[in-house]
Amino acid sequence: MADKDHERRPNPKGWTPPKAPYNPYDPNDARPPSGYPSEYDLPKAQSGFTSTPKDSTQYKKVNETMRRLNYTPRPISEIYPGQYKVLRRIDSNKRLHFGTKWFGTFITGSLVVYGMFFYRWNDGYENVTSDLYRFRISVKERFFKLTDEEYMDLHHPKGVDFKLQSVRDVEYIPDEMKKTKESNLALSKPAEKHVLEAQRIQQQQEEDMLRSMDKPSKKKWGIFGY
Repeated sequence: MADKDHERRPNPKGWTPPKAPYNPYDPNDARPPSGYPSEYDLPKAQSGFTSTPKDSTQYKKVNETMRRLNYTPRPISEIYPGQYKVLRRIDSNKRLHFGTKWFGTFITGSLVVYGMFFYRWNDGYENVTSDLYRFRISVKERFFKLTDEEYMDLHHPKGVDFKLQSVRDVEYIPDEMKKTKESNLALSKPAEKHVLEAQRIQQQQEEDMLRSMDKPSKKKWGIFGY
């Protein structure tokens, strides 16, 4: 059933219905000058095994008609013949976008400056921003009085708060095992490095024994040039 919003032009005189299906390699089945009726059908979704063809929307009808008429809403250029004018995109919210951009830049910059020059990181110990923090304190000392905490950070800075603590094996032993009589034996249990060292010594002894057994055979056959 033809759509009322889209009607095809009548067939020209002398037009005969084509044979179905159309074979483009058949010279006798020539395409009529006005085209086949299927060429004027409205675009629809392709039907598959699980989908059914849907009627095109009004937007698709207008878009298809404009494409067939080779029509574009852009005006013709007055300077360059055969080309169209380039349309500019107008930002209707220019003031809002401008304010949002600079406000975000101001907030981000303020947080960075405060974190680098004003905030006292790591309880006064040495860190990445210590030099910048002391520079700000030194400038402040010339014009204002420093607090006791700032004076100590400027003239008596703390070192790096990094301590390498040795962990004893006894800390990994459960409390139940510490209370038993075998606690001394448990503490004297060899660690992994001790086992590896013992295996290395054993392997070295085996290699030395094999070398000592191999020397007489070489002397015995050495006279033959082997």
